[in-house]
Amino acid sequence: MPDTGTHVLEVIRVAEGETSPRRDADVLASWRRCVNEHQLDPGRHAGPRIVTQQELRQHRQESEELLGVARHGMEDLYRRVNAMGYVLLLANARGVTVDAIGDAELDRELRHAGLIAGSEWHESHVGTNGVGACLATGRAITVHRTDHFDVALTPLSCTAVPVHDTRGGLIGVLDLSHLQAPQDKMSQALTLEVMKSCARRIEMANLVRRHRADWILRLNPSPEFLDVDPMAAVAIDAEGRISGMTHNARELLAGGPAGALIGRRFDDIFASAMDDLPKLSRAMALIDGALEMQAGGLIFARAVPPTAPPRRAAETSLPQPLRAIHGGDAAMQRLAERAAKVVDRQISVILRGETGTGKEFIARAMHASSRRRGAFVAINCAALPEALIESELFGYAPNAFTGAHARGKKGLIREAHGGTLFLDEIGDMPLALQARLLRVLSEREVLPVGATRAEPVDIRVISASHRDLAELVAEGRFRQDLYYRLNGLVLDIPPVRARADLEWLIARIASATEGKPRFSPQAMARLLVHDWPGNVREIVNLCTLCAALCDGATVGPDDLPDEIARPARLRTGALPAADTGERAALRRLIAECEGNISAVARQAGVDRSTIYRRMRRLALAEVPGAG
Repeated sequence: MPDTGTHVLEVIRVAEGETSPRRDADVLASWRRCVNEHQLDPGRHAGPRIVTQQELRQHRQESEELLGVARHGMEDLYRRVNAMGYVLLLANARGVTVDAIGDAELDRELRHAGLIAGSEWHESHVGTNGVGACLATGRAITVHRTDHFDVALTPLSCTAVPVHDTRGGLIGVLDLSHLQAPQDKMSQALTLEVMKSCARRIEMANLVRRHRADWILRLNPSPEFLDVDPMAAVAIDAEGRISGMTHNARELLAGGPAGALIGRRFDDIFASAMDDLPKLSRAMALIDGALEMQAGGLIFARAVPPTAPPRRAAETSLPQPLRAIHGGDAAMQRLAERAAKVVDRQISVILRGETGTGKEFIARAMHASSRRRGAFVAINCAALPEALIESELFGYAPNAFTGAHARGKKGLIREAHGGTLFLDEIGDMPLALQARLLRVLSEREVLPVGATRAEPVDIRVISASHRDLAELVAEGRFRQDLYYRLNGLVLDIPPVRARADLEWLIARIASATEGKPRFSPQAMARLLVHDWPGNVREIVNLCTLCAALCDGATVGPDDLPDEIARPARLRTGALPAADTGERAALRRLIAECEGNISAVARQAGVDRSTIYRRMRRLALAEVPGAG
């Protein structure tokens, strides 16, 4: 055990801006967060809190996917290290250990150290530790002995690595801890690499399991180990878009956030067509499978074909409101399936997507699918005036301030009692109010402005943002503790341009529009190749406009706005010479099918939206009779 005074003094000096050459940068940053943001006492000697059995059961229920993903990999890893005195922990995104494997003979020591299921390791509660620092940064880390903030934890060495879902979201942390590790931190260098490899294999197995109907493209910087232990992998759906990934694929291919990969076309990233994937299979590319990148350079790839047809059975088990949010798009189906699993659980949800993608519509579908009988209350945090937002959200007591109503005001949060509170554009909420909202979510009670007694509330929170909340946290514009309270399940809503059910979506919005505009096949062809930068909101506006202009008559291409009726590429007539052969072949196929795009799609073995995208790329939207 280190000298407490020396340890506390070092922490305080670092928190005040000094550095310590014997500490890693991530450890120093964590110490500063503990003192300056979390307001923790550098002299604390407490260890982690152990949650109740009821709380642990709830955390495990909420972490079913994580437990299913990680258990086999954990058991395989522990078989290799069980003679070395290690204990293996799996923590969820809130920092609570939901699974643990350790030596039964060390049970007493492990309980004393908190290295058991139910221990809470979030940095804001227990200070610098492996799980907490890994959650805070999203990076693998070794927190060795006196790297720990809490003096009670300084005998431990904890090596932690993040575990991500197939959309790139951080869902948990795998931690390998030792009760009495050697003093030298370098003794854990190999442990860190073993843990990274384990997390990589867990994510790989999860990708293969969840994307059996997609191509799996294994990726490695060199041909060695490509078939045995590749660095990364992506799943590619029938539309040629990346539908899933392991975390390392982000760094290997995009060098940015996970969202930069999901939904992108195969040929946007690689200098090959989707049709070339079979050539990268083991049967056809026996040697190295080199693949050229659009950004330059080579990567080595092995393609594994789908092992199962696309599954549709899950649709029938979904609640009707969630079944109704799409017309066959794979990404939206996965979103609906995940949403259905949490509609009746106290798990906060973040809906993430571009402006206008229908976040409130999906939130309402989740509320309607649940057993909650209270109201659905939507709040646009960006639209409420800052001077009024506090009283609007929390309500106020009678005569609480000048101009207040004599009977007071209930407030939007209490209006949602027993129901769902939808916080749209949560990233725009002022910091001061974020603290009050956090208290409401933590304590399940609200204190109206001017009141002395808090009122209990039972609310389910769904929040939404078109901005990256994690980036706002890093910039100090969004509270980290509130972020982790809200960040239970993140659902990414694809933009309209990436949806395979675009024709269904347009038809549904048109049927719900006053005047119910009907589009001719030629007009629909234009709509299907439009980019829809305004997403669902733009479709709604278009349908309203066409209903007014056409007054019951069928909407033709000439009735559409010019940017849709004659997109820039058609107006210029430009076409690269390399596309002329494909253009002629597709034109012949359309002519053979007498302009019936459904028939063309059947002949080509793809869906209609793929044909329309090819027509747009090749400036073929003017083919006579196309529809």
